[in-house]
Amino acid sequence: MKRLLRFLIIILLPQVATAHQFEVDGIYYNFIDENSLEVTFYSEAHTMGDYKELQLYSGKVVIPPTVTYEGKTYKVTAIGYKAFASCLITSVTIPSTVTSIGENAFCQCYKLKKIVIPSSVTSIEPAFSWCKDLTSIKVEKGNPVYDSRDNCNAIIETASNSLIAGCCKTKIPNTVTSIGNSAFSHCHNLSFITIPNSVTEIGDNAFDFCEDLRTVDMSNSVTSIGAGAFGNCINLKKLTLPSSLKTIKAAAFSYCYEMEKVTIPKSVTFIGKAAFSPSGLKYIECVDDNPESIEVAKDAFQWQVKANSKLIVPVNAVEKYKSLNQWKDFKNIIEQ
Repeated sequence: MKRLLRFLIIILLPQVATAHQFEVDGIYYNFIDENSLEVTFYSEAHTMGDYKELQLYSGKVVIPPTVTYEGKTYKVTAIGYKAFASCLITSVTIPSTVTSIGENAFCQCYKLKKIVIPSSVTSIEPAFSWCKDLTSIKVEKGNPVYDSRDNCNAIIETASNSLIAGCCKTKIPNTVTSIGNSAFSHCHNLSFITIPNSVTEIGDNAFDFCEDLRTVDMSNSVTSIGAGAFGNCINLKKLTLPSSLKTIKAAAFSYCYEMEKVTIPKSVTFIGKAAFSPSGLKYIECVDDNPESIEVAKDAFQWQVKANSKLIVPVNAVEKYKSLNQWKDFKNIIEQ
């Protein structure tokens, strides 16, 4: 009775974010319920400004399946929000008792090289951004929710065929139908990616801040490019938008300074706010001779691009483009 009362008092005490409630053998934990725990961070590590304080976990980390605390044994079932964020870990062993991995659990783990997801894990939030040395991602066989089919070095949600986490060594299987939100976010060592014919949707921030990404081979099946999907890909230079594309959402290619030319396919019906702003575009080619069919946000292209680049349009369509609010601010509209 006393142990239960003590547990209830700890659970009900005000907490700072997911600050730890106790530590055993160098790993910090929170109570989830009276029988289970989540791995978390040392409370001061994410509140103090000293960079050294952030490096709590380092090297090889082995998470135990159970932990005994004050005479009671608890099962470790979760890796919590930012549990290992900004830590200098090189590997982590996750026990088969863990069922969930929280948001940004491994964010900015610059030295993490590989991760194995047990078959027990059935919930994964975006967790691996800024893991620039991560080259191996594997889901154990028998997982009912996720898989790493075809040795793809990625995590795929099996039911939806959505790739939710990748790395610089990922090869997207031709059974994947979508690239999930933030799937490759801050994957700095990714320089080239092939998006197969099976993919129809690229999610929000899917490749944002992939600063080494130079070439995207995008198949003729993608219909939607999400908000910020390639934002801040500052070295992206070679990309052809497919004729299947319908939607380019807000900031999809913002800060792509090396991209000098883009061709907007006739299939596109929407270009969102700051989709290409700011950018280094010098040539924008629109192949649709009926520009009224394209909804373009007022600031989809920055004013410098409108002033200095060339908008290339079909023969006999110059006046149509000049008459429309979304295109008339371009100073150099010429025929193909």
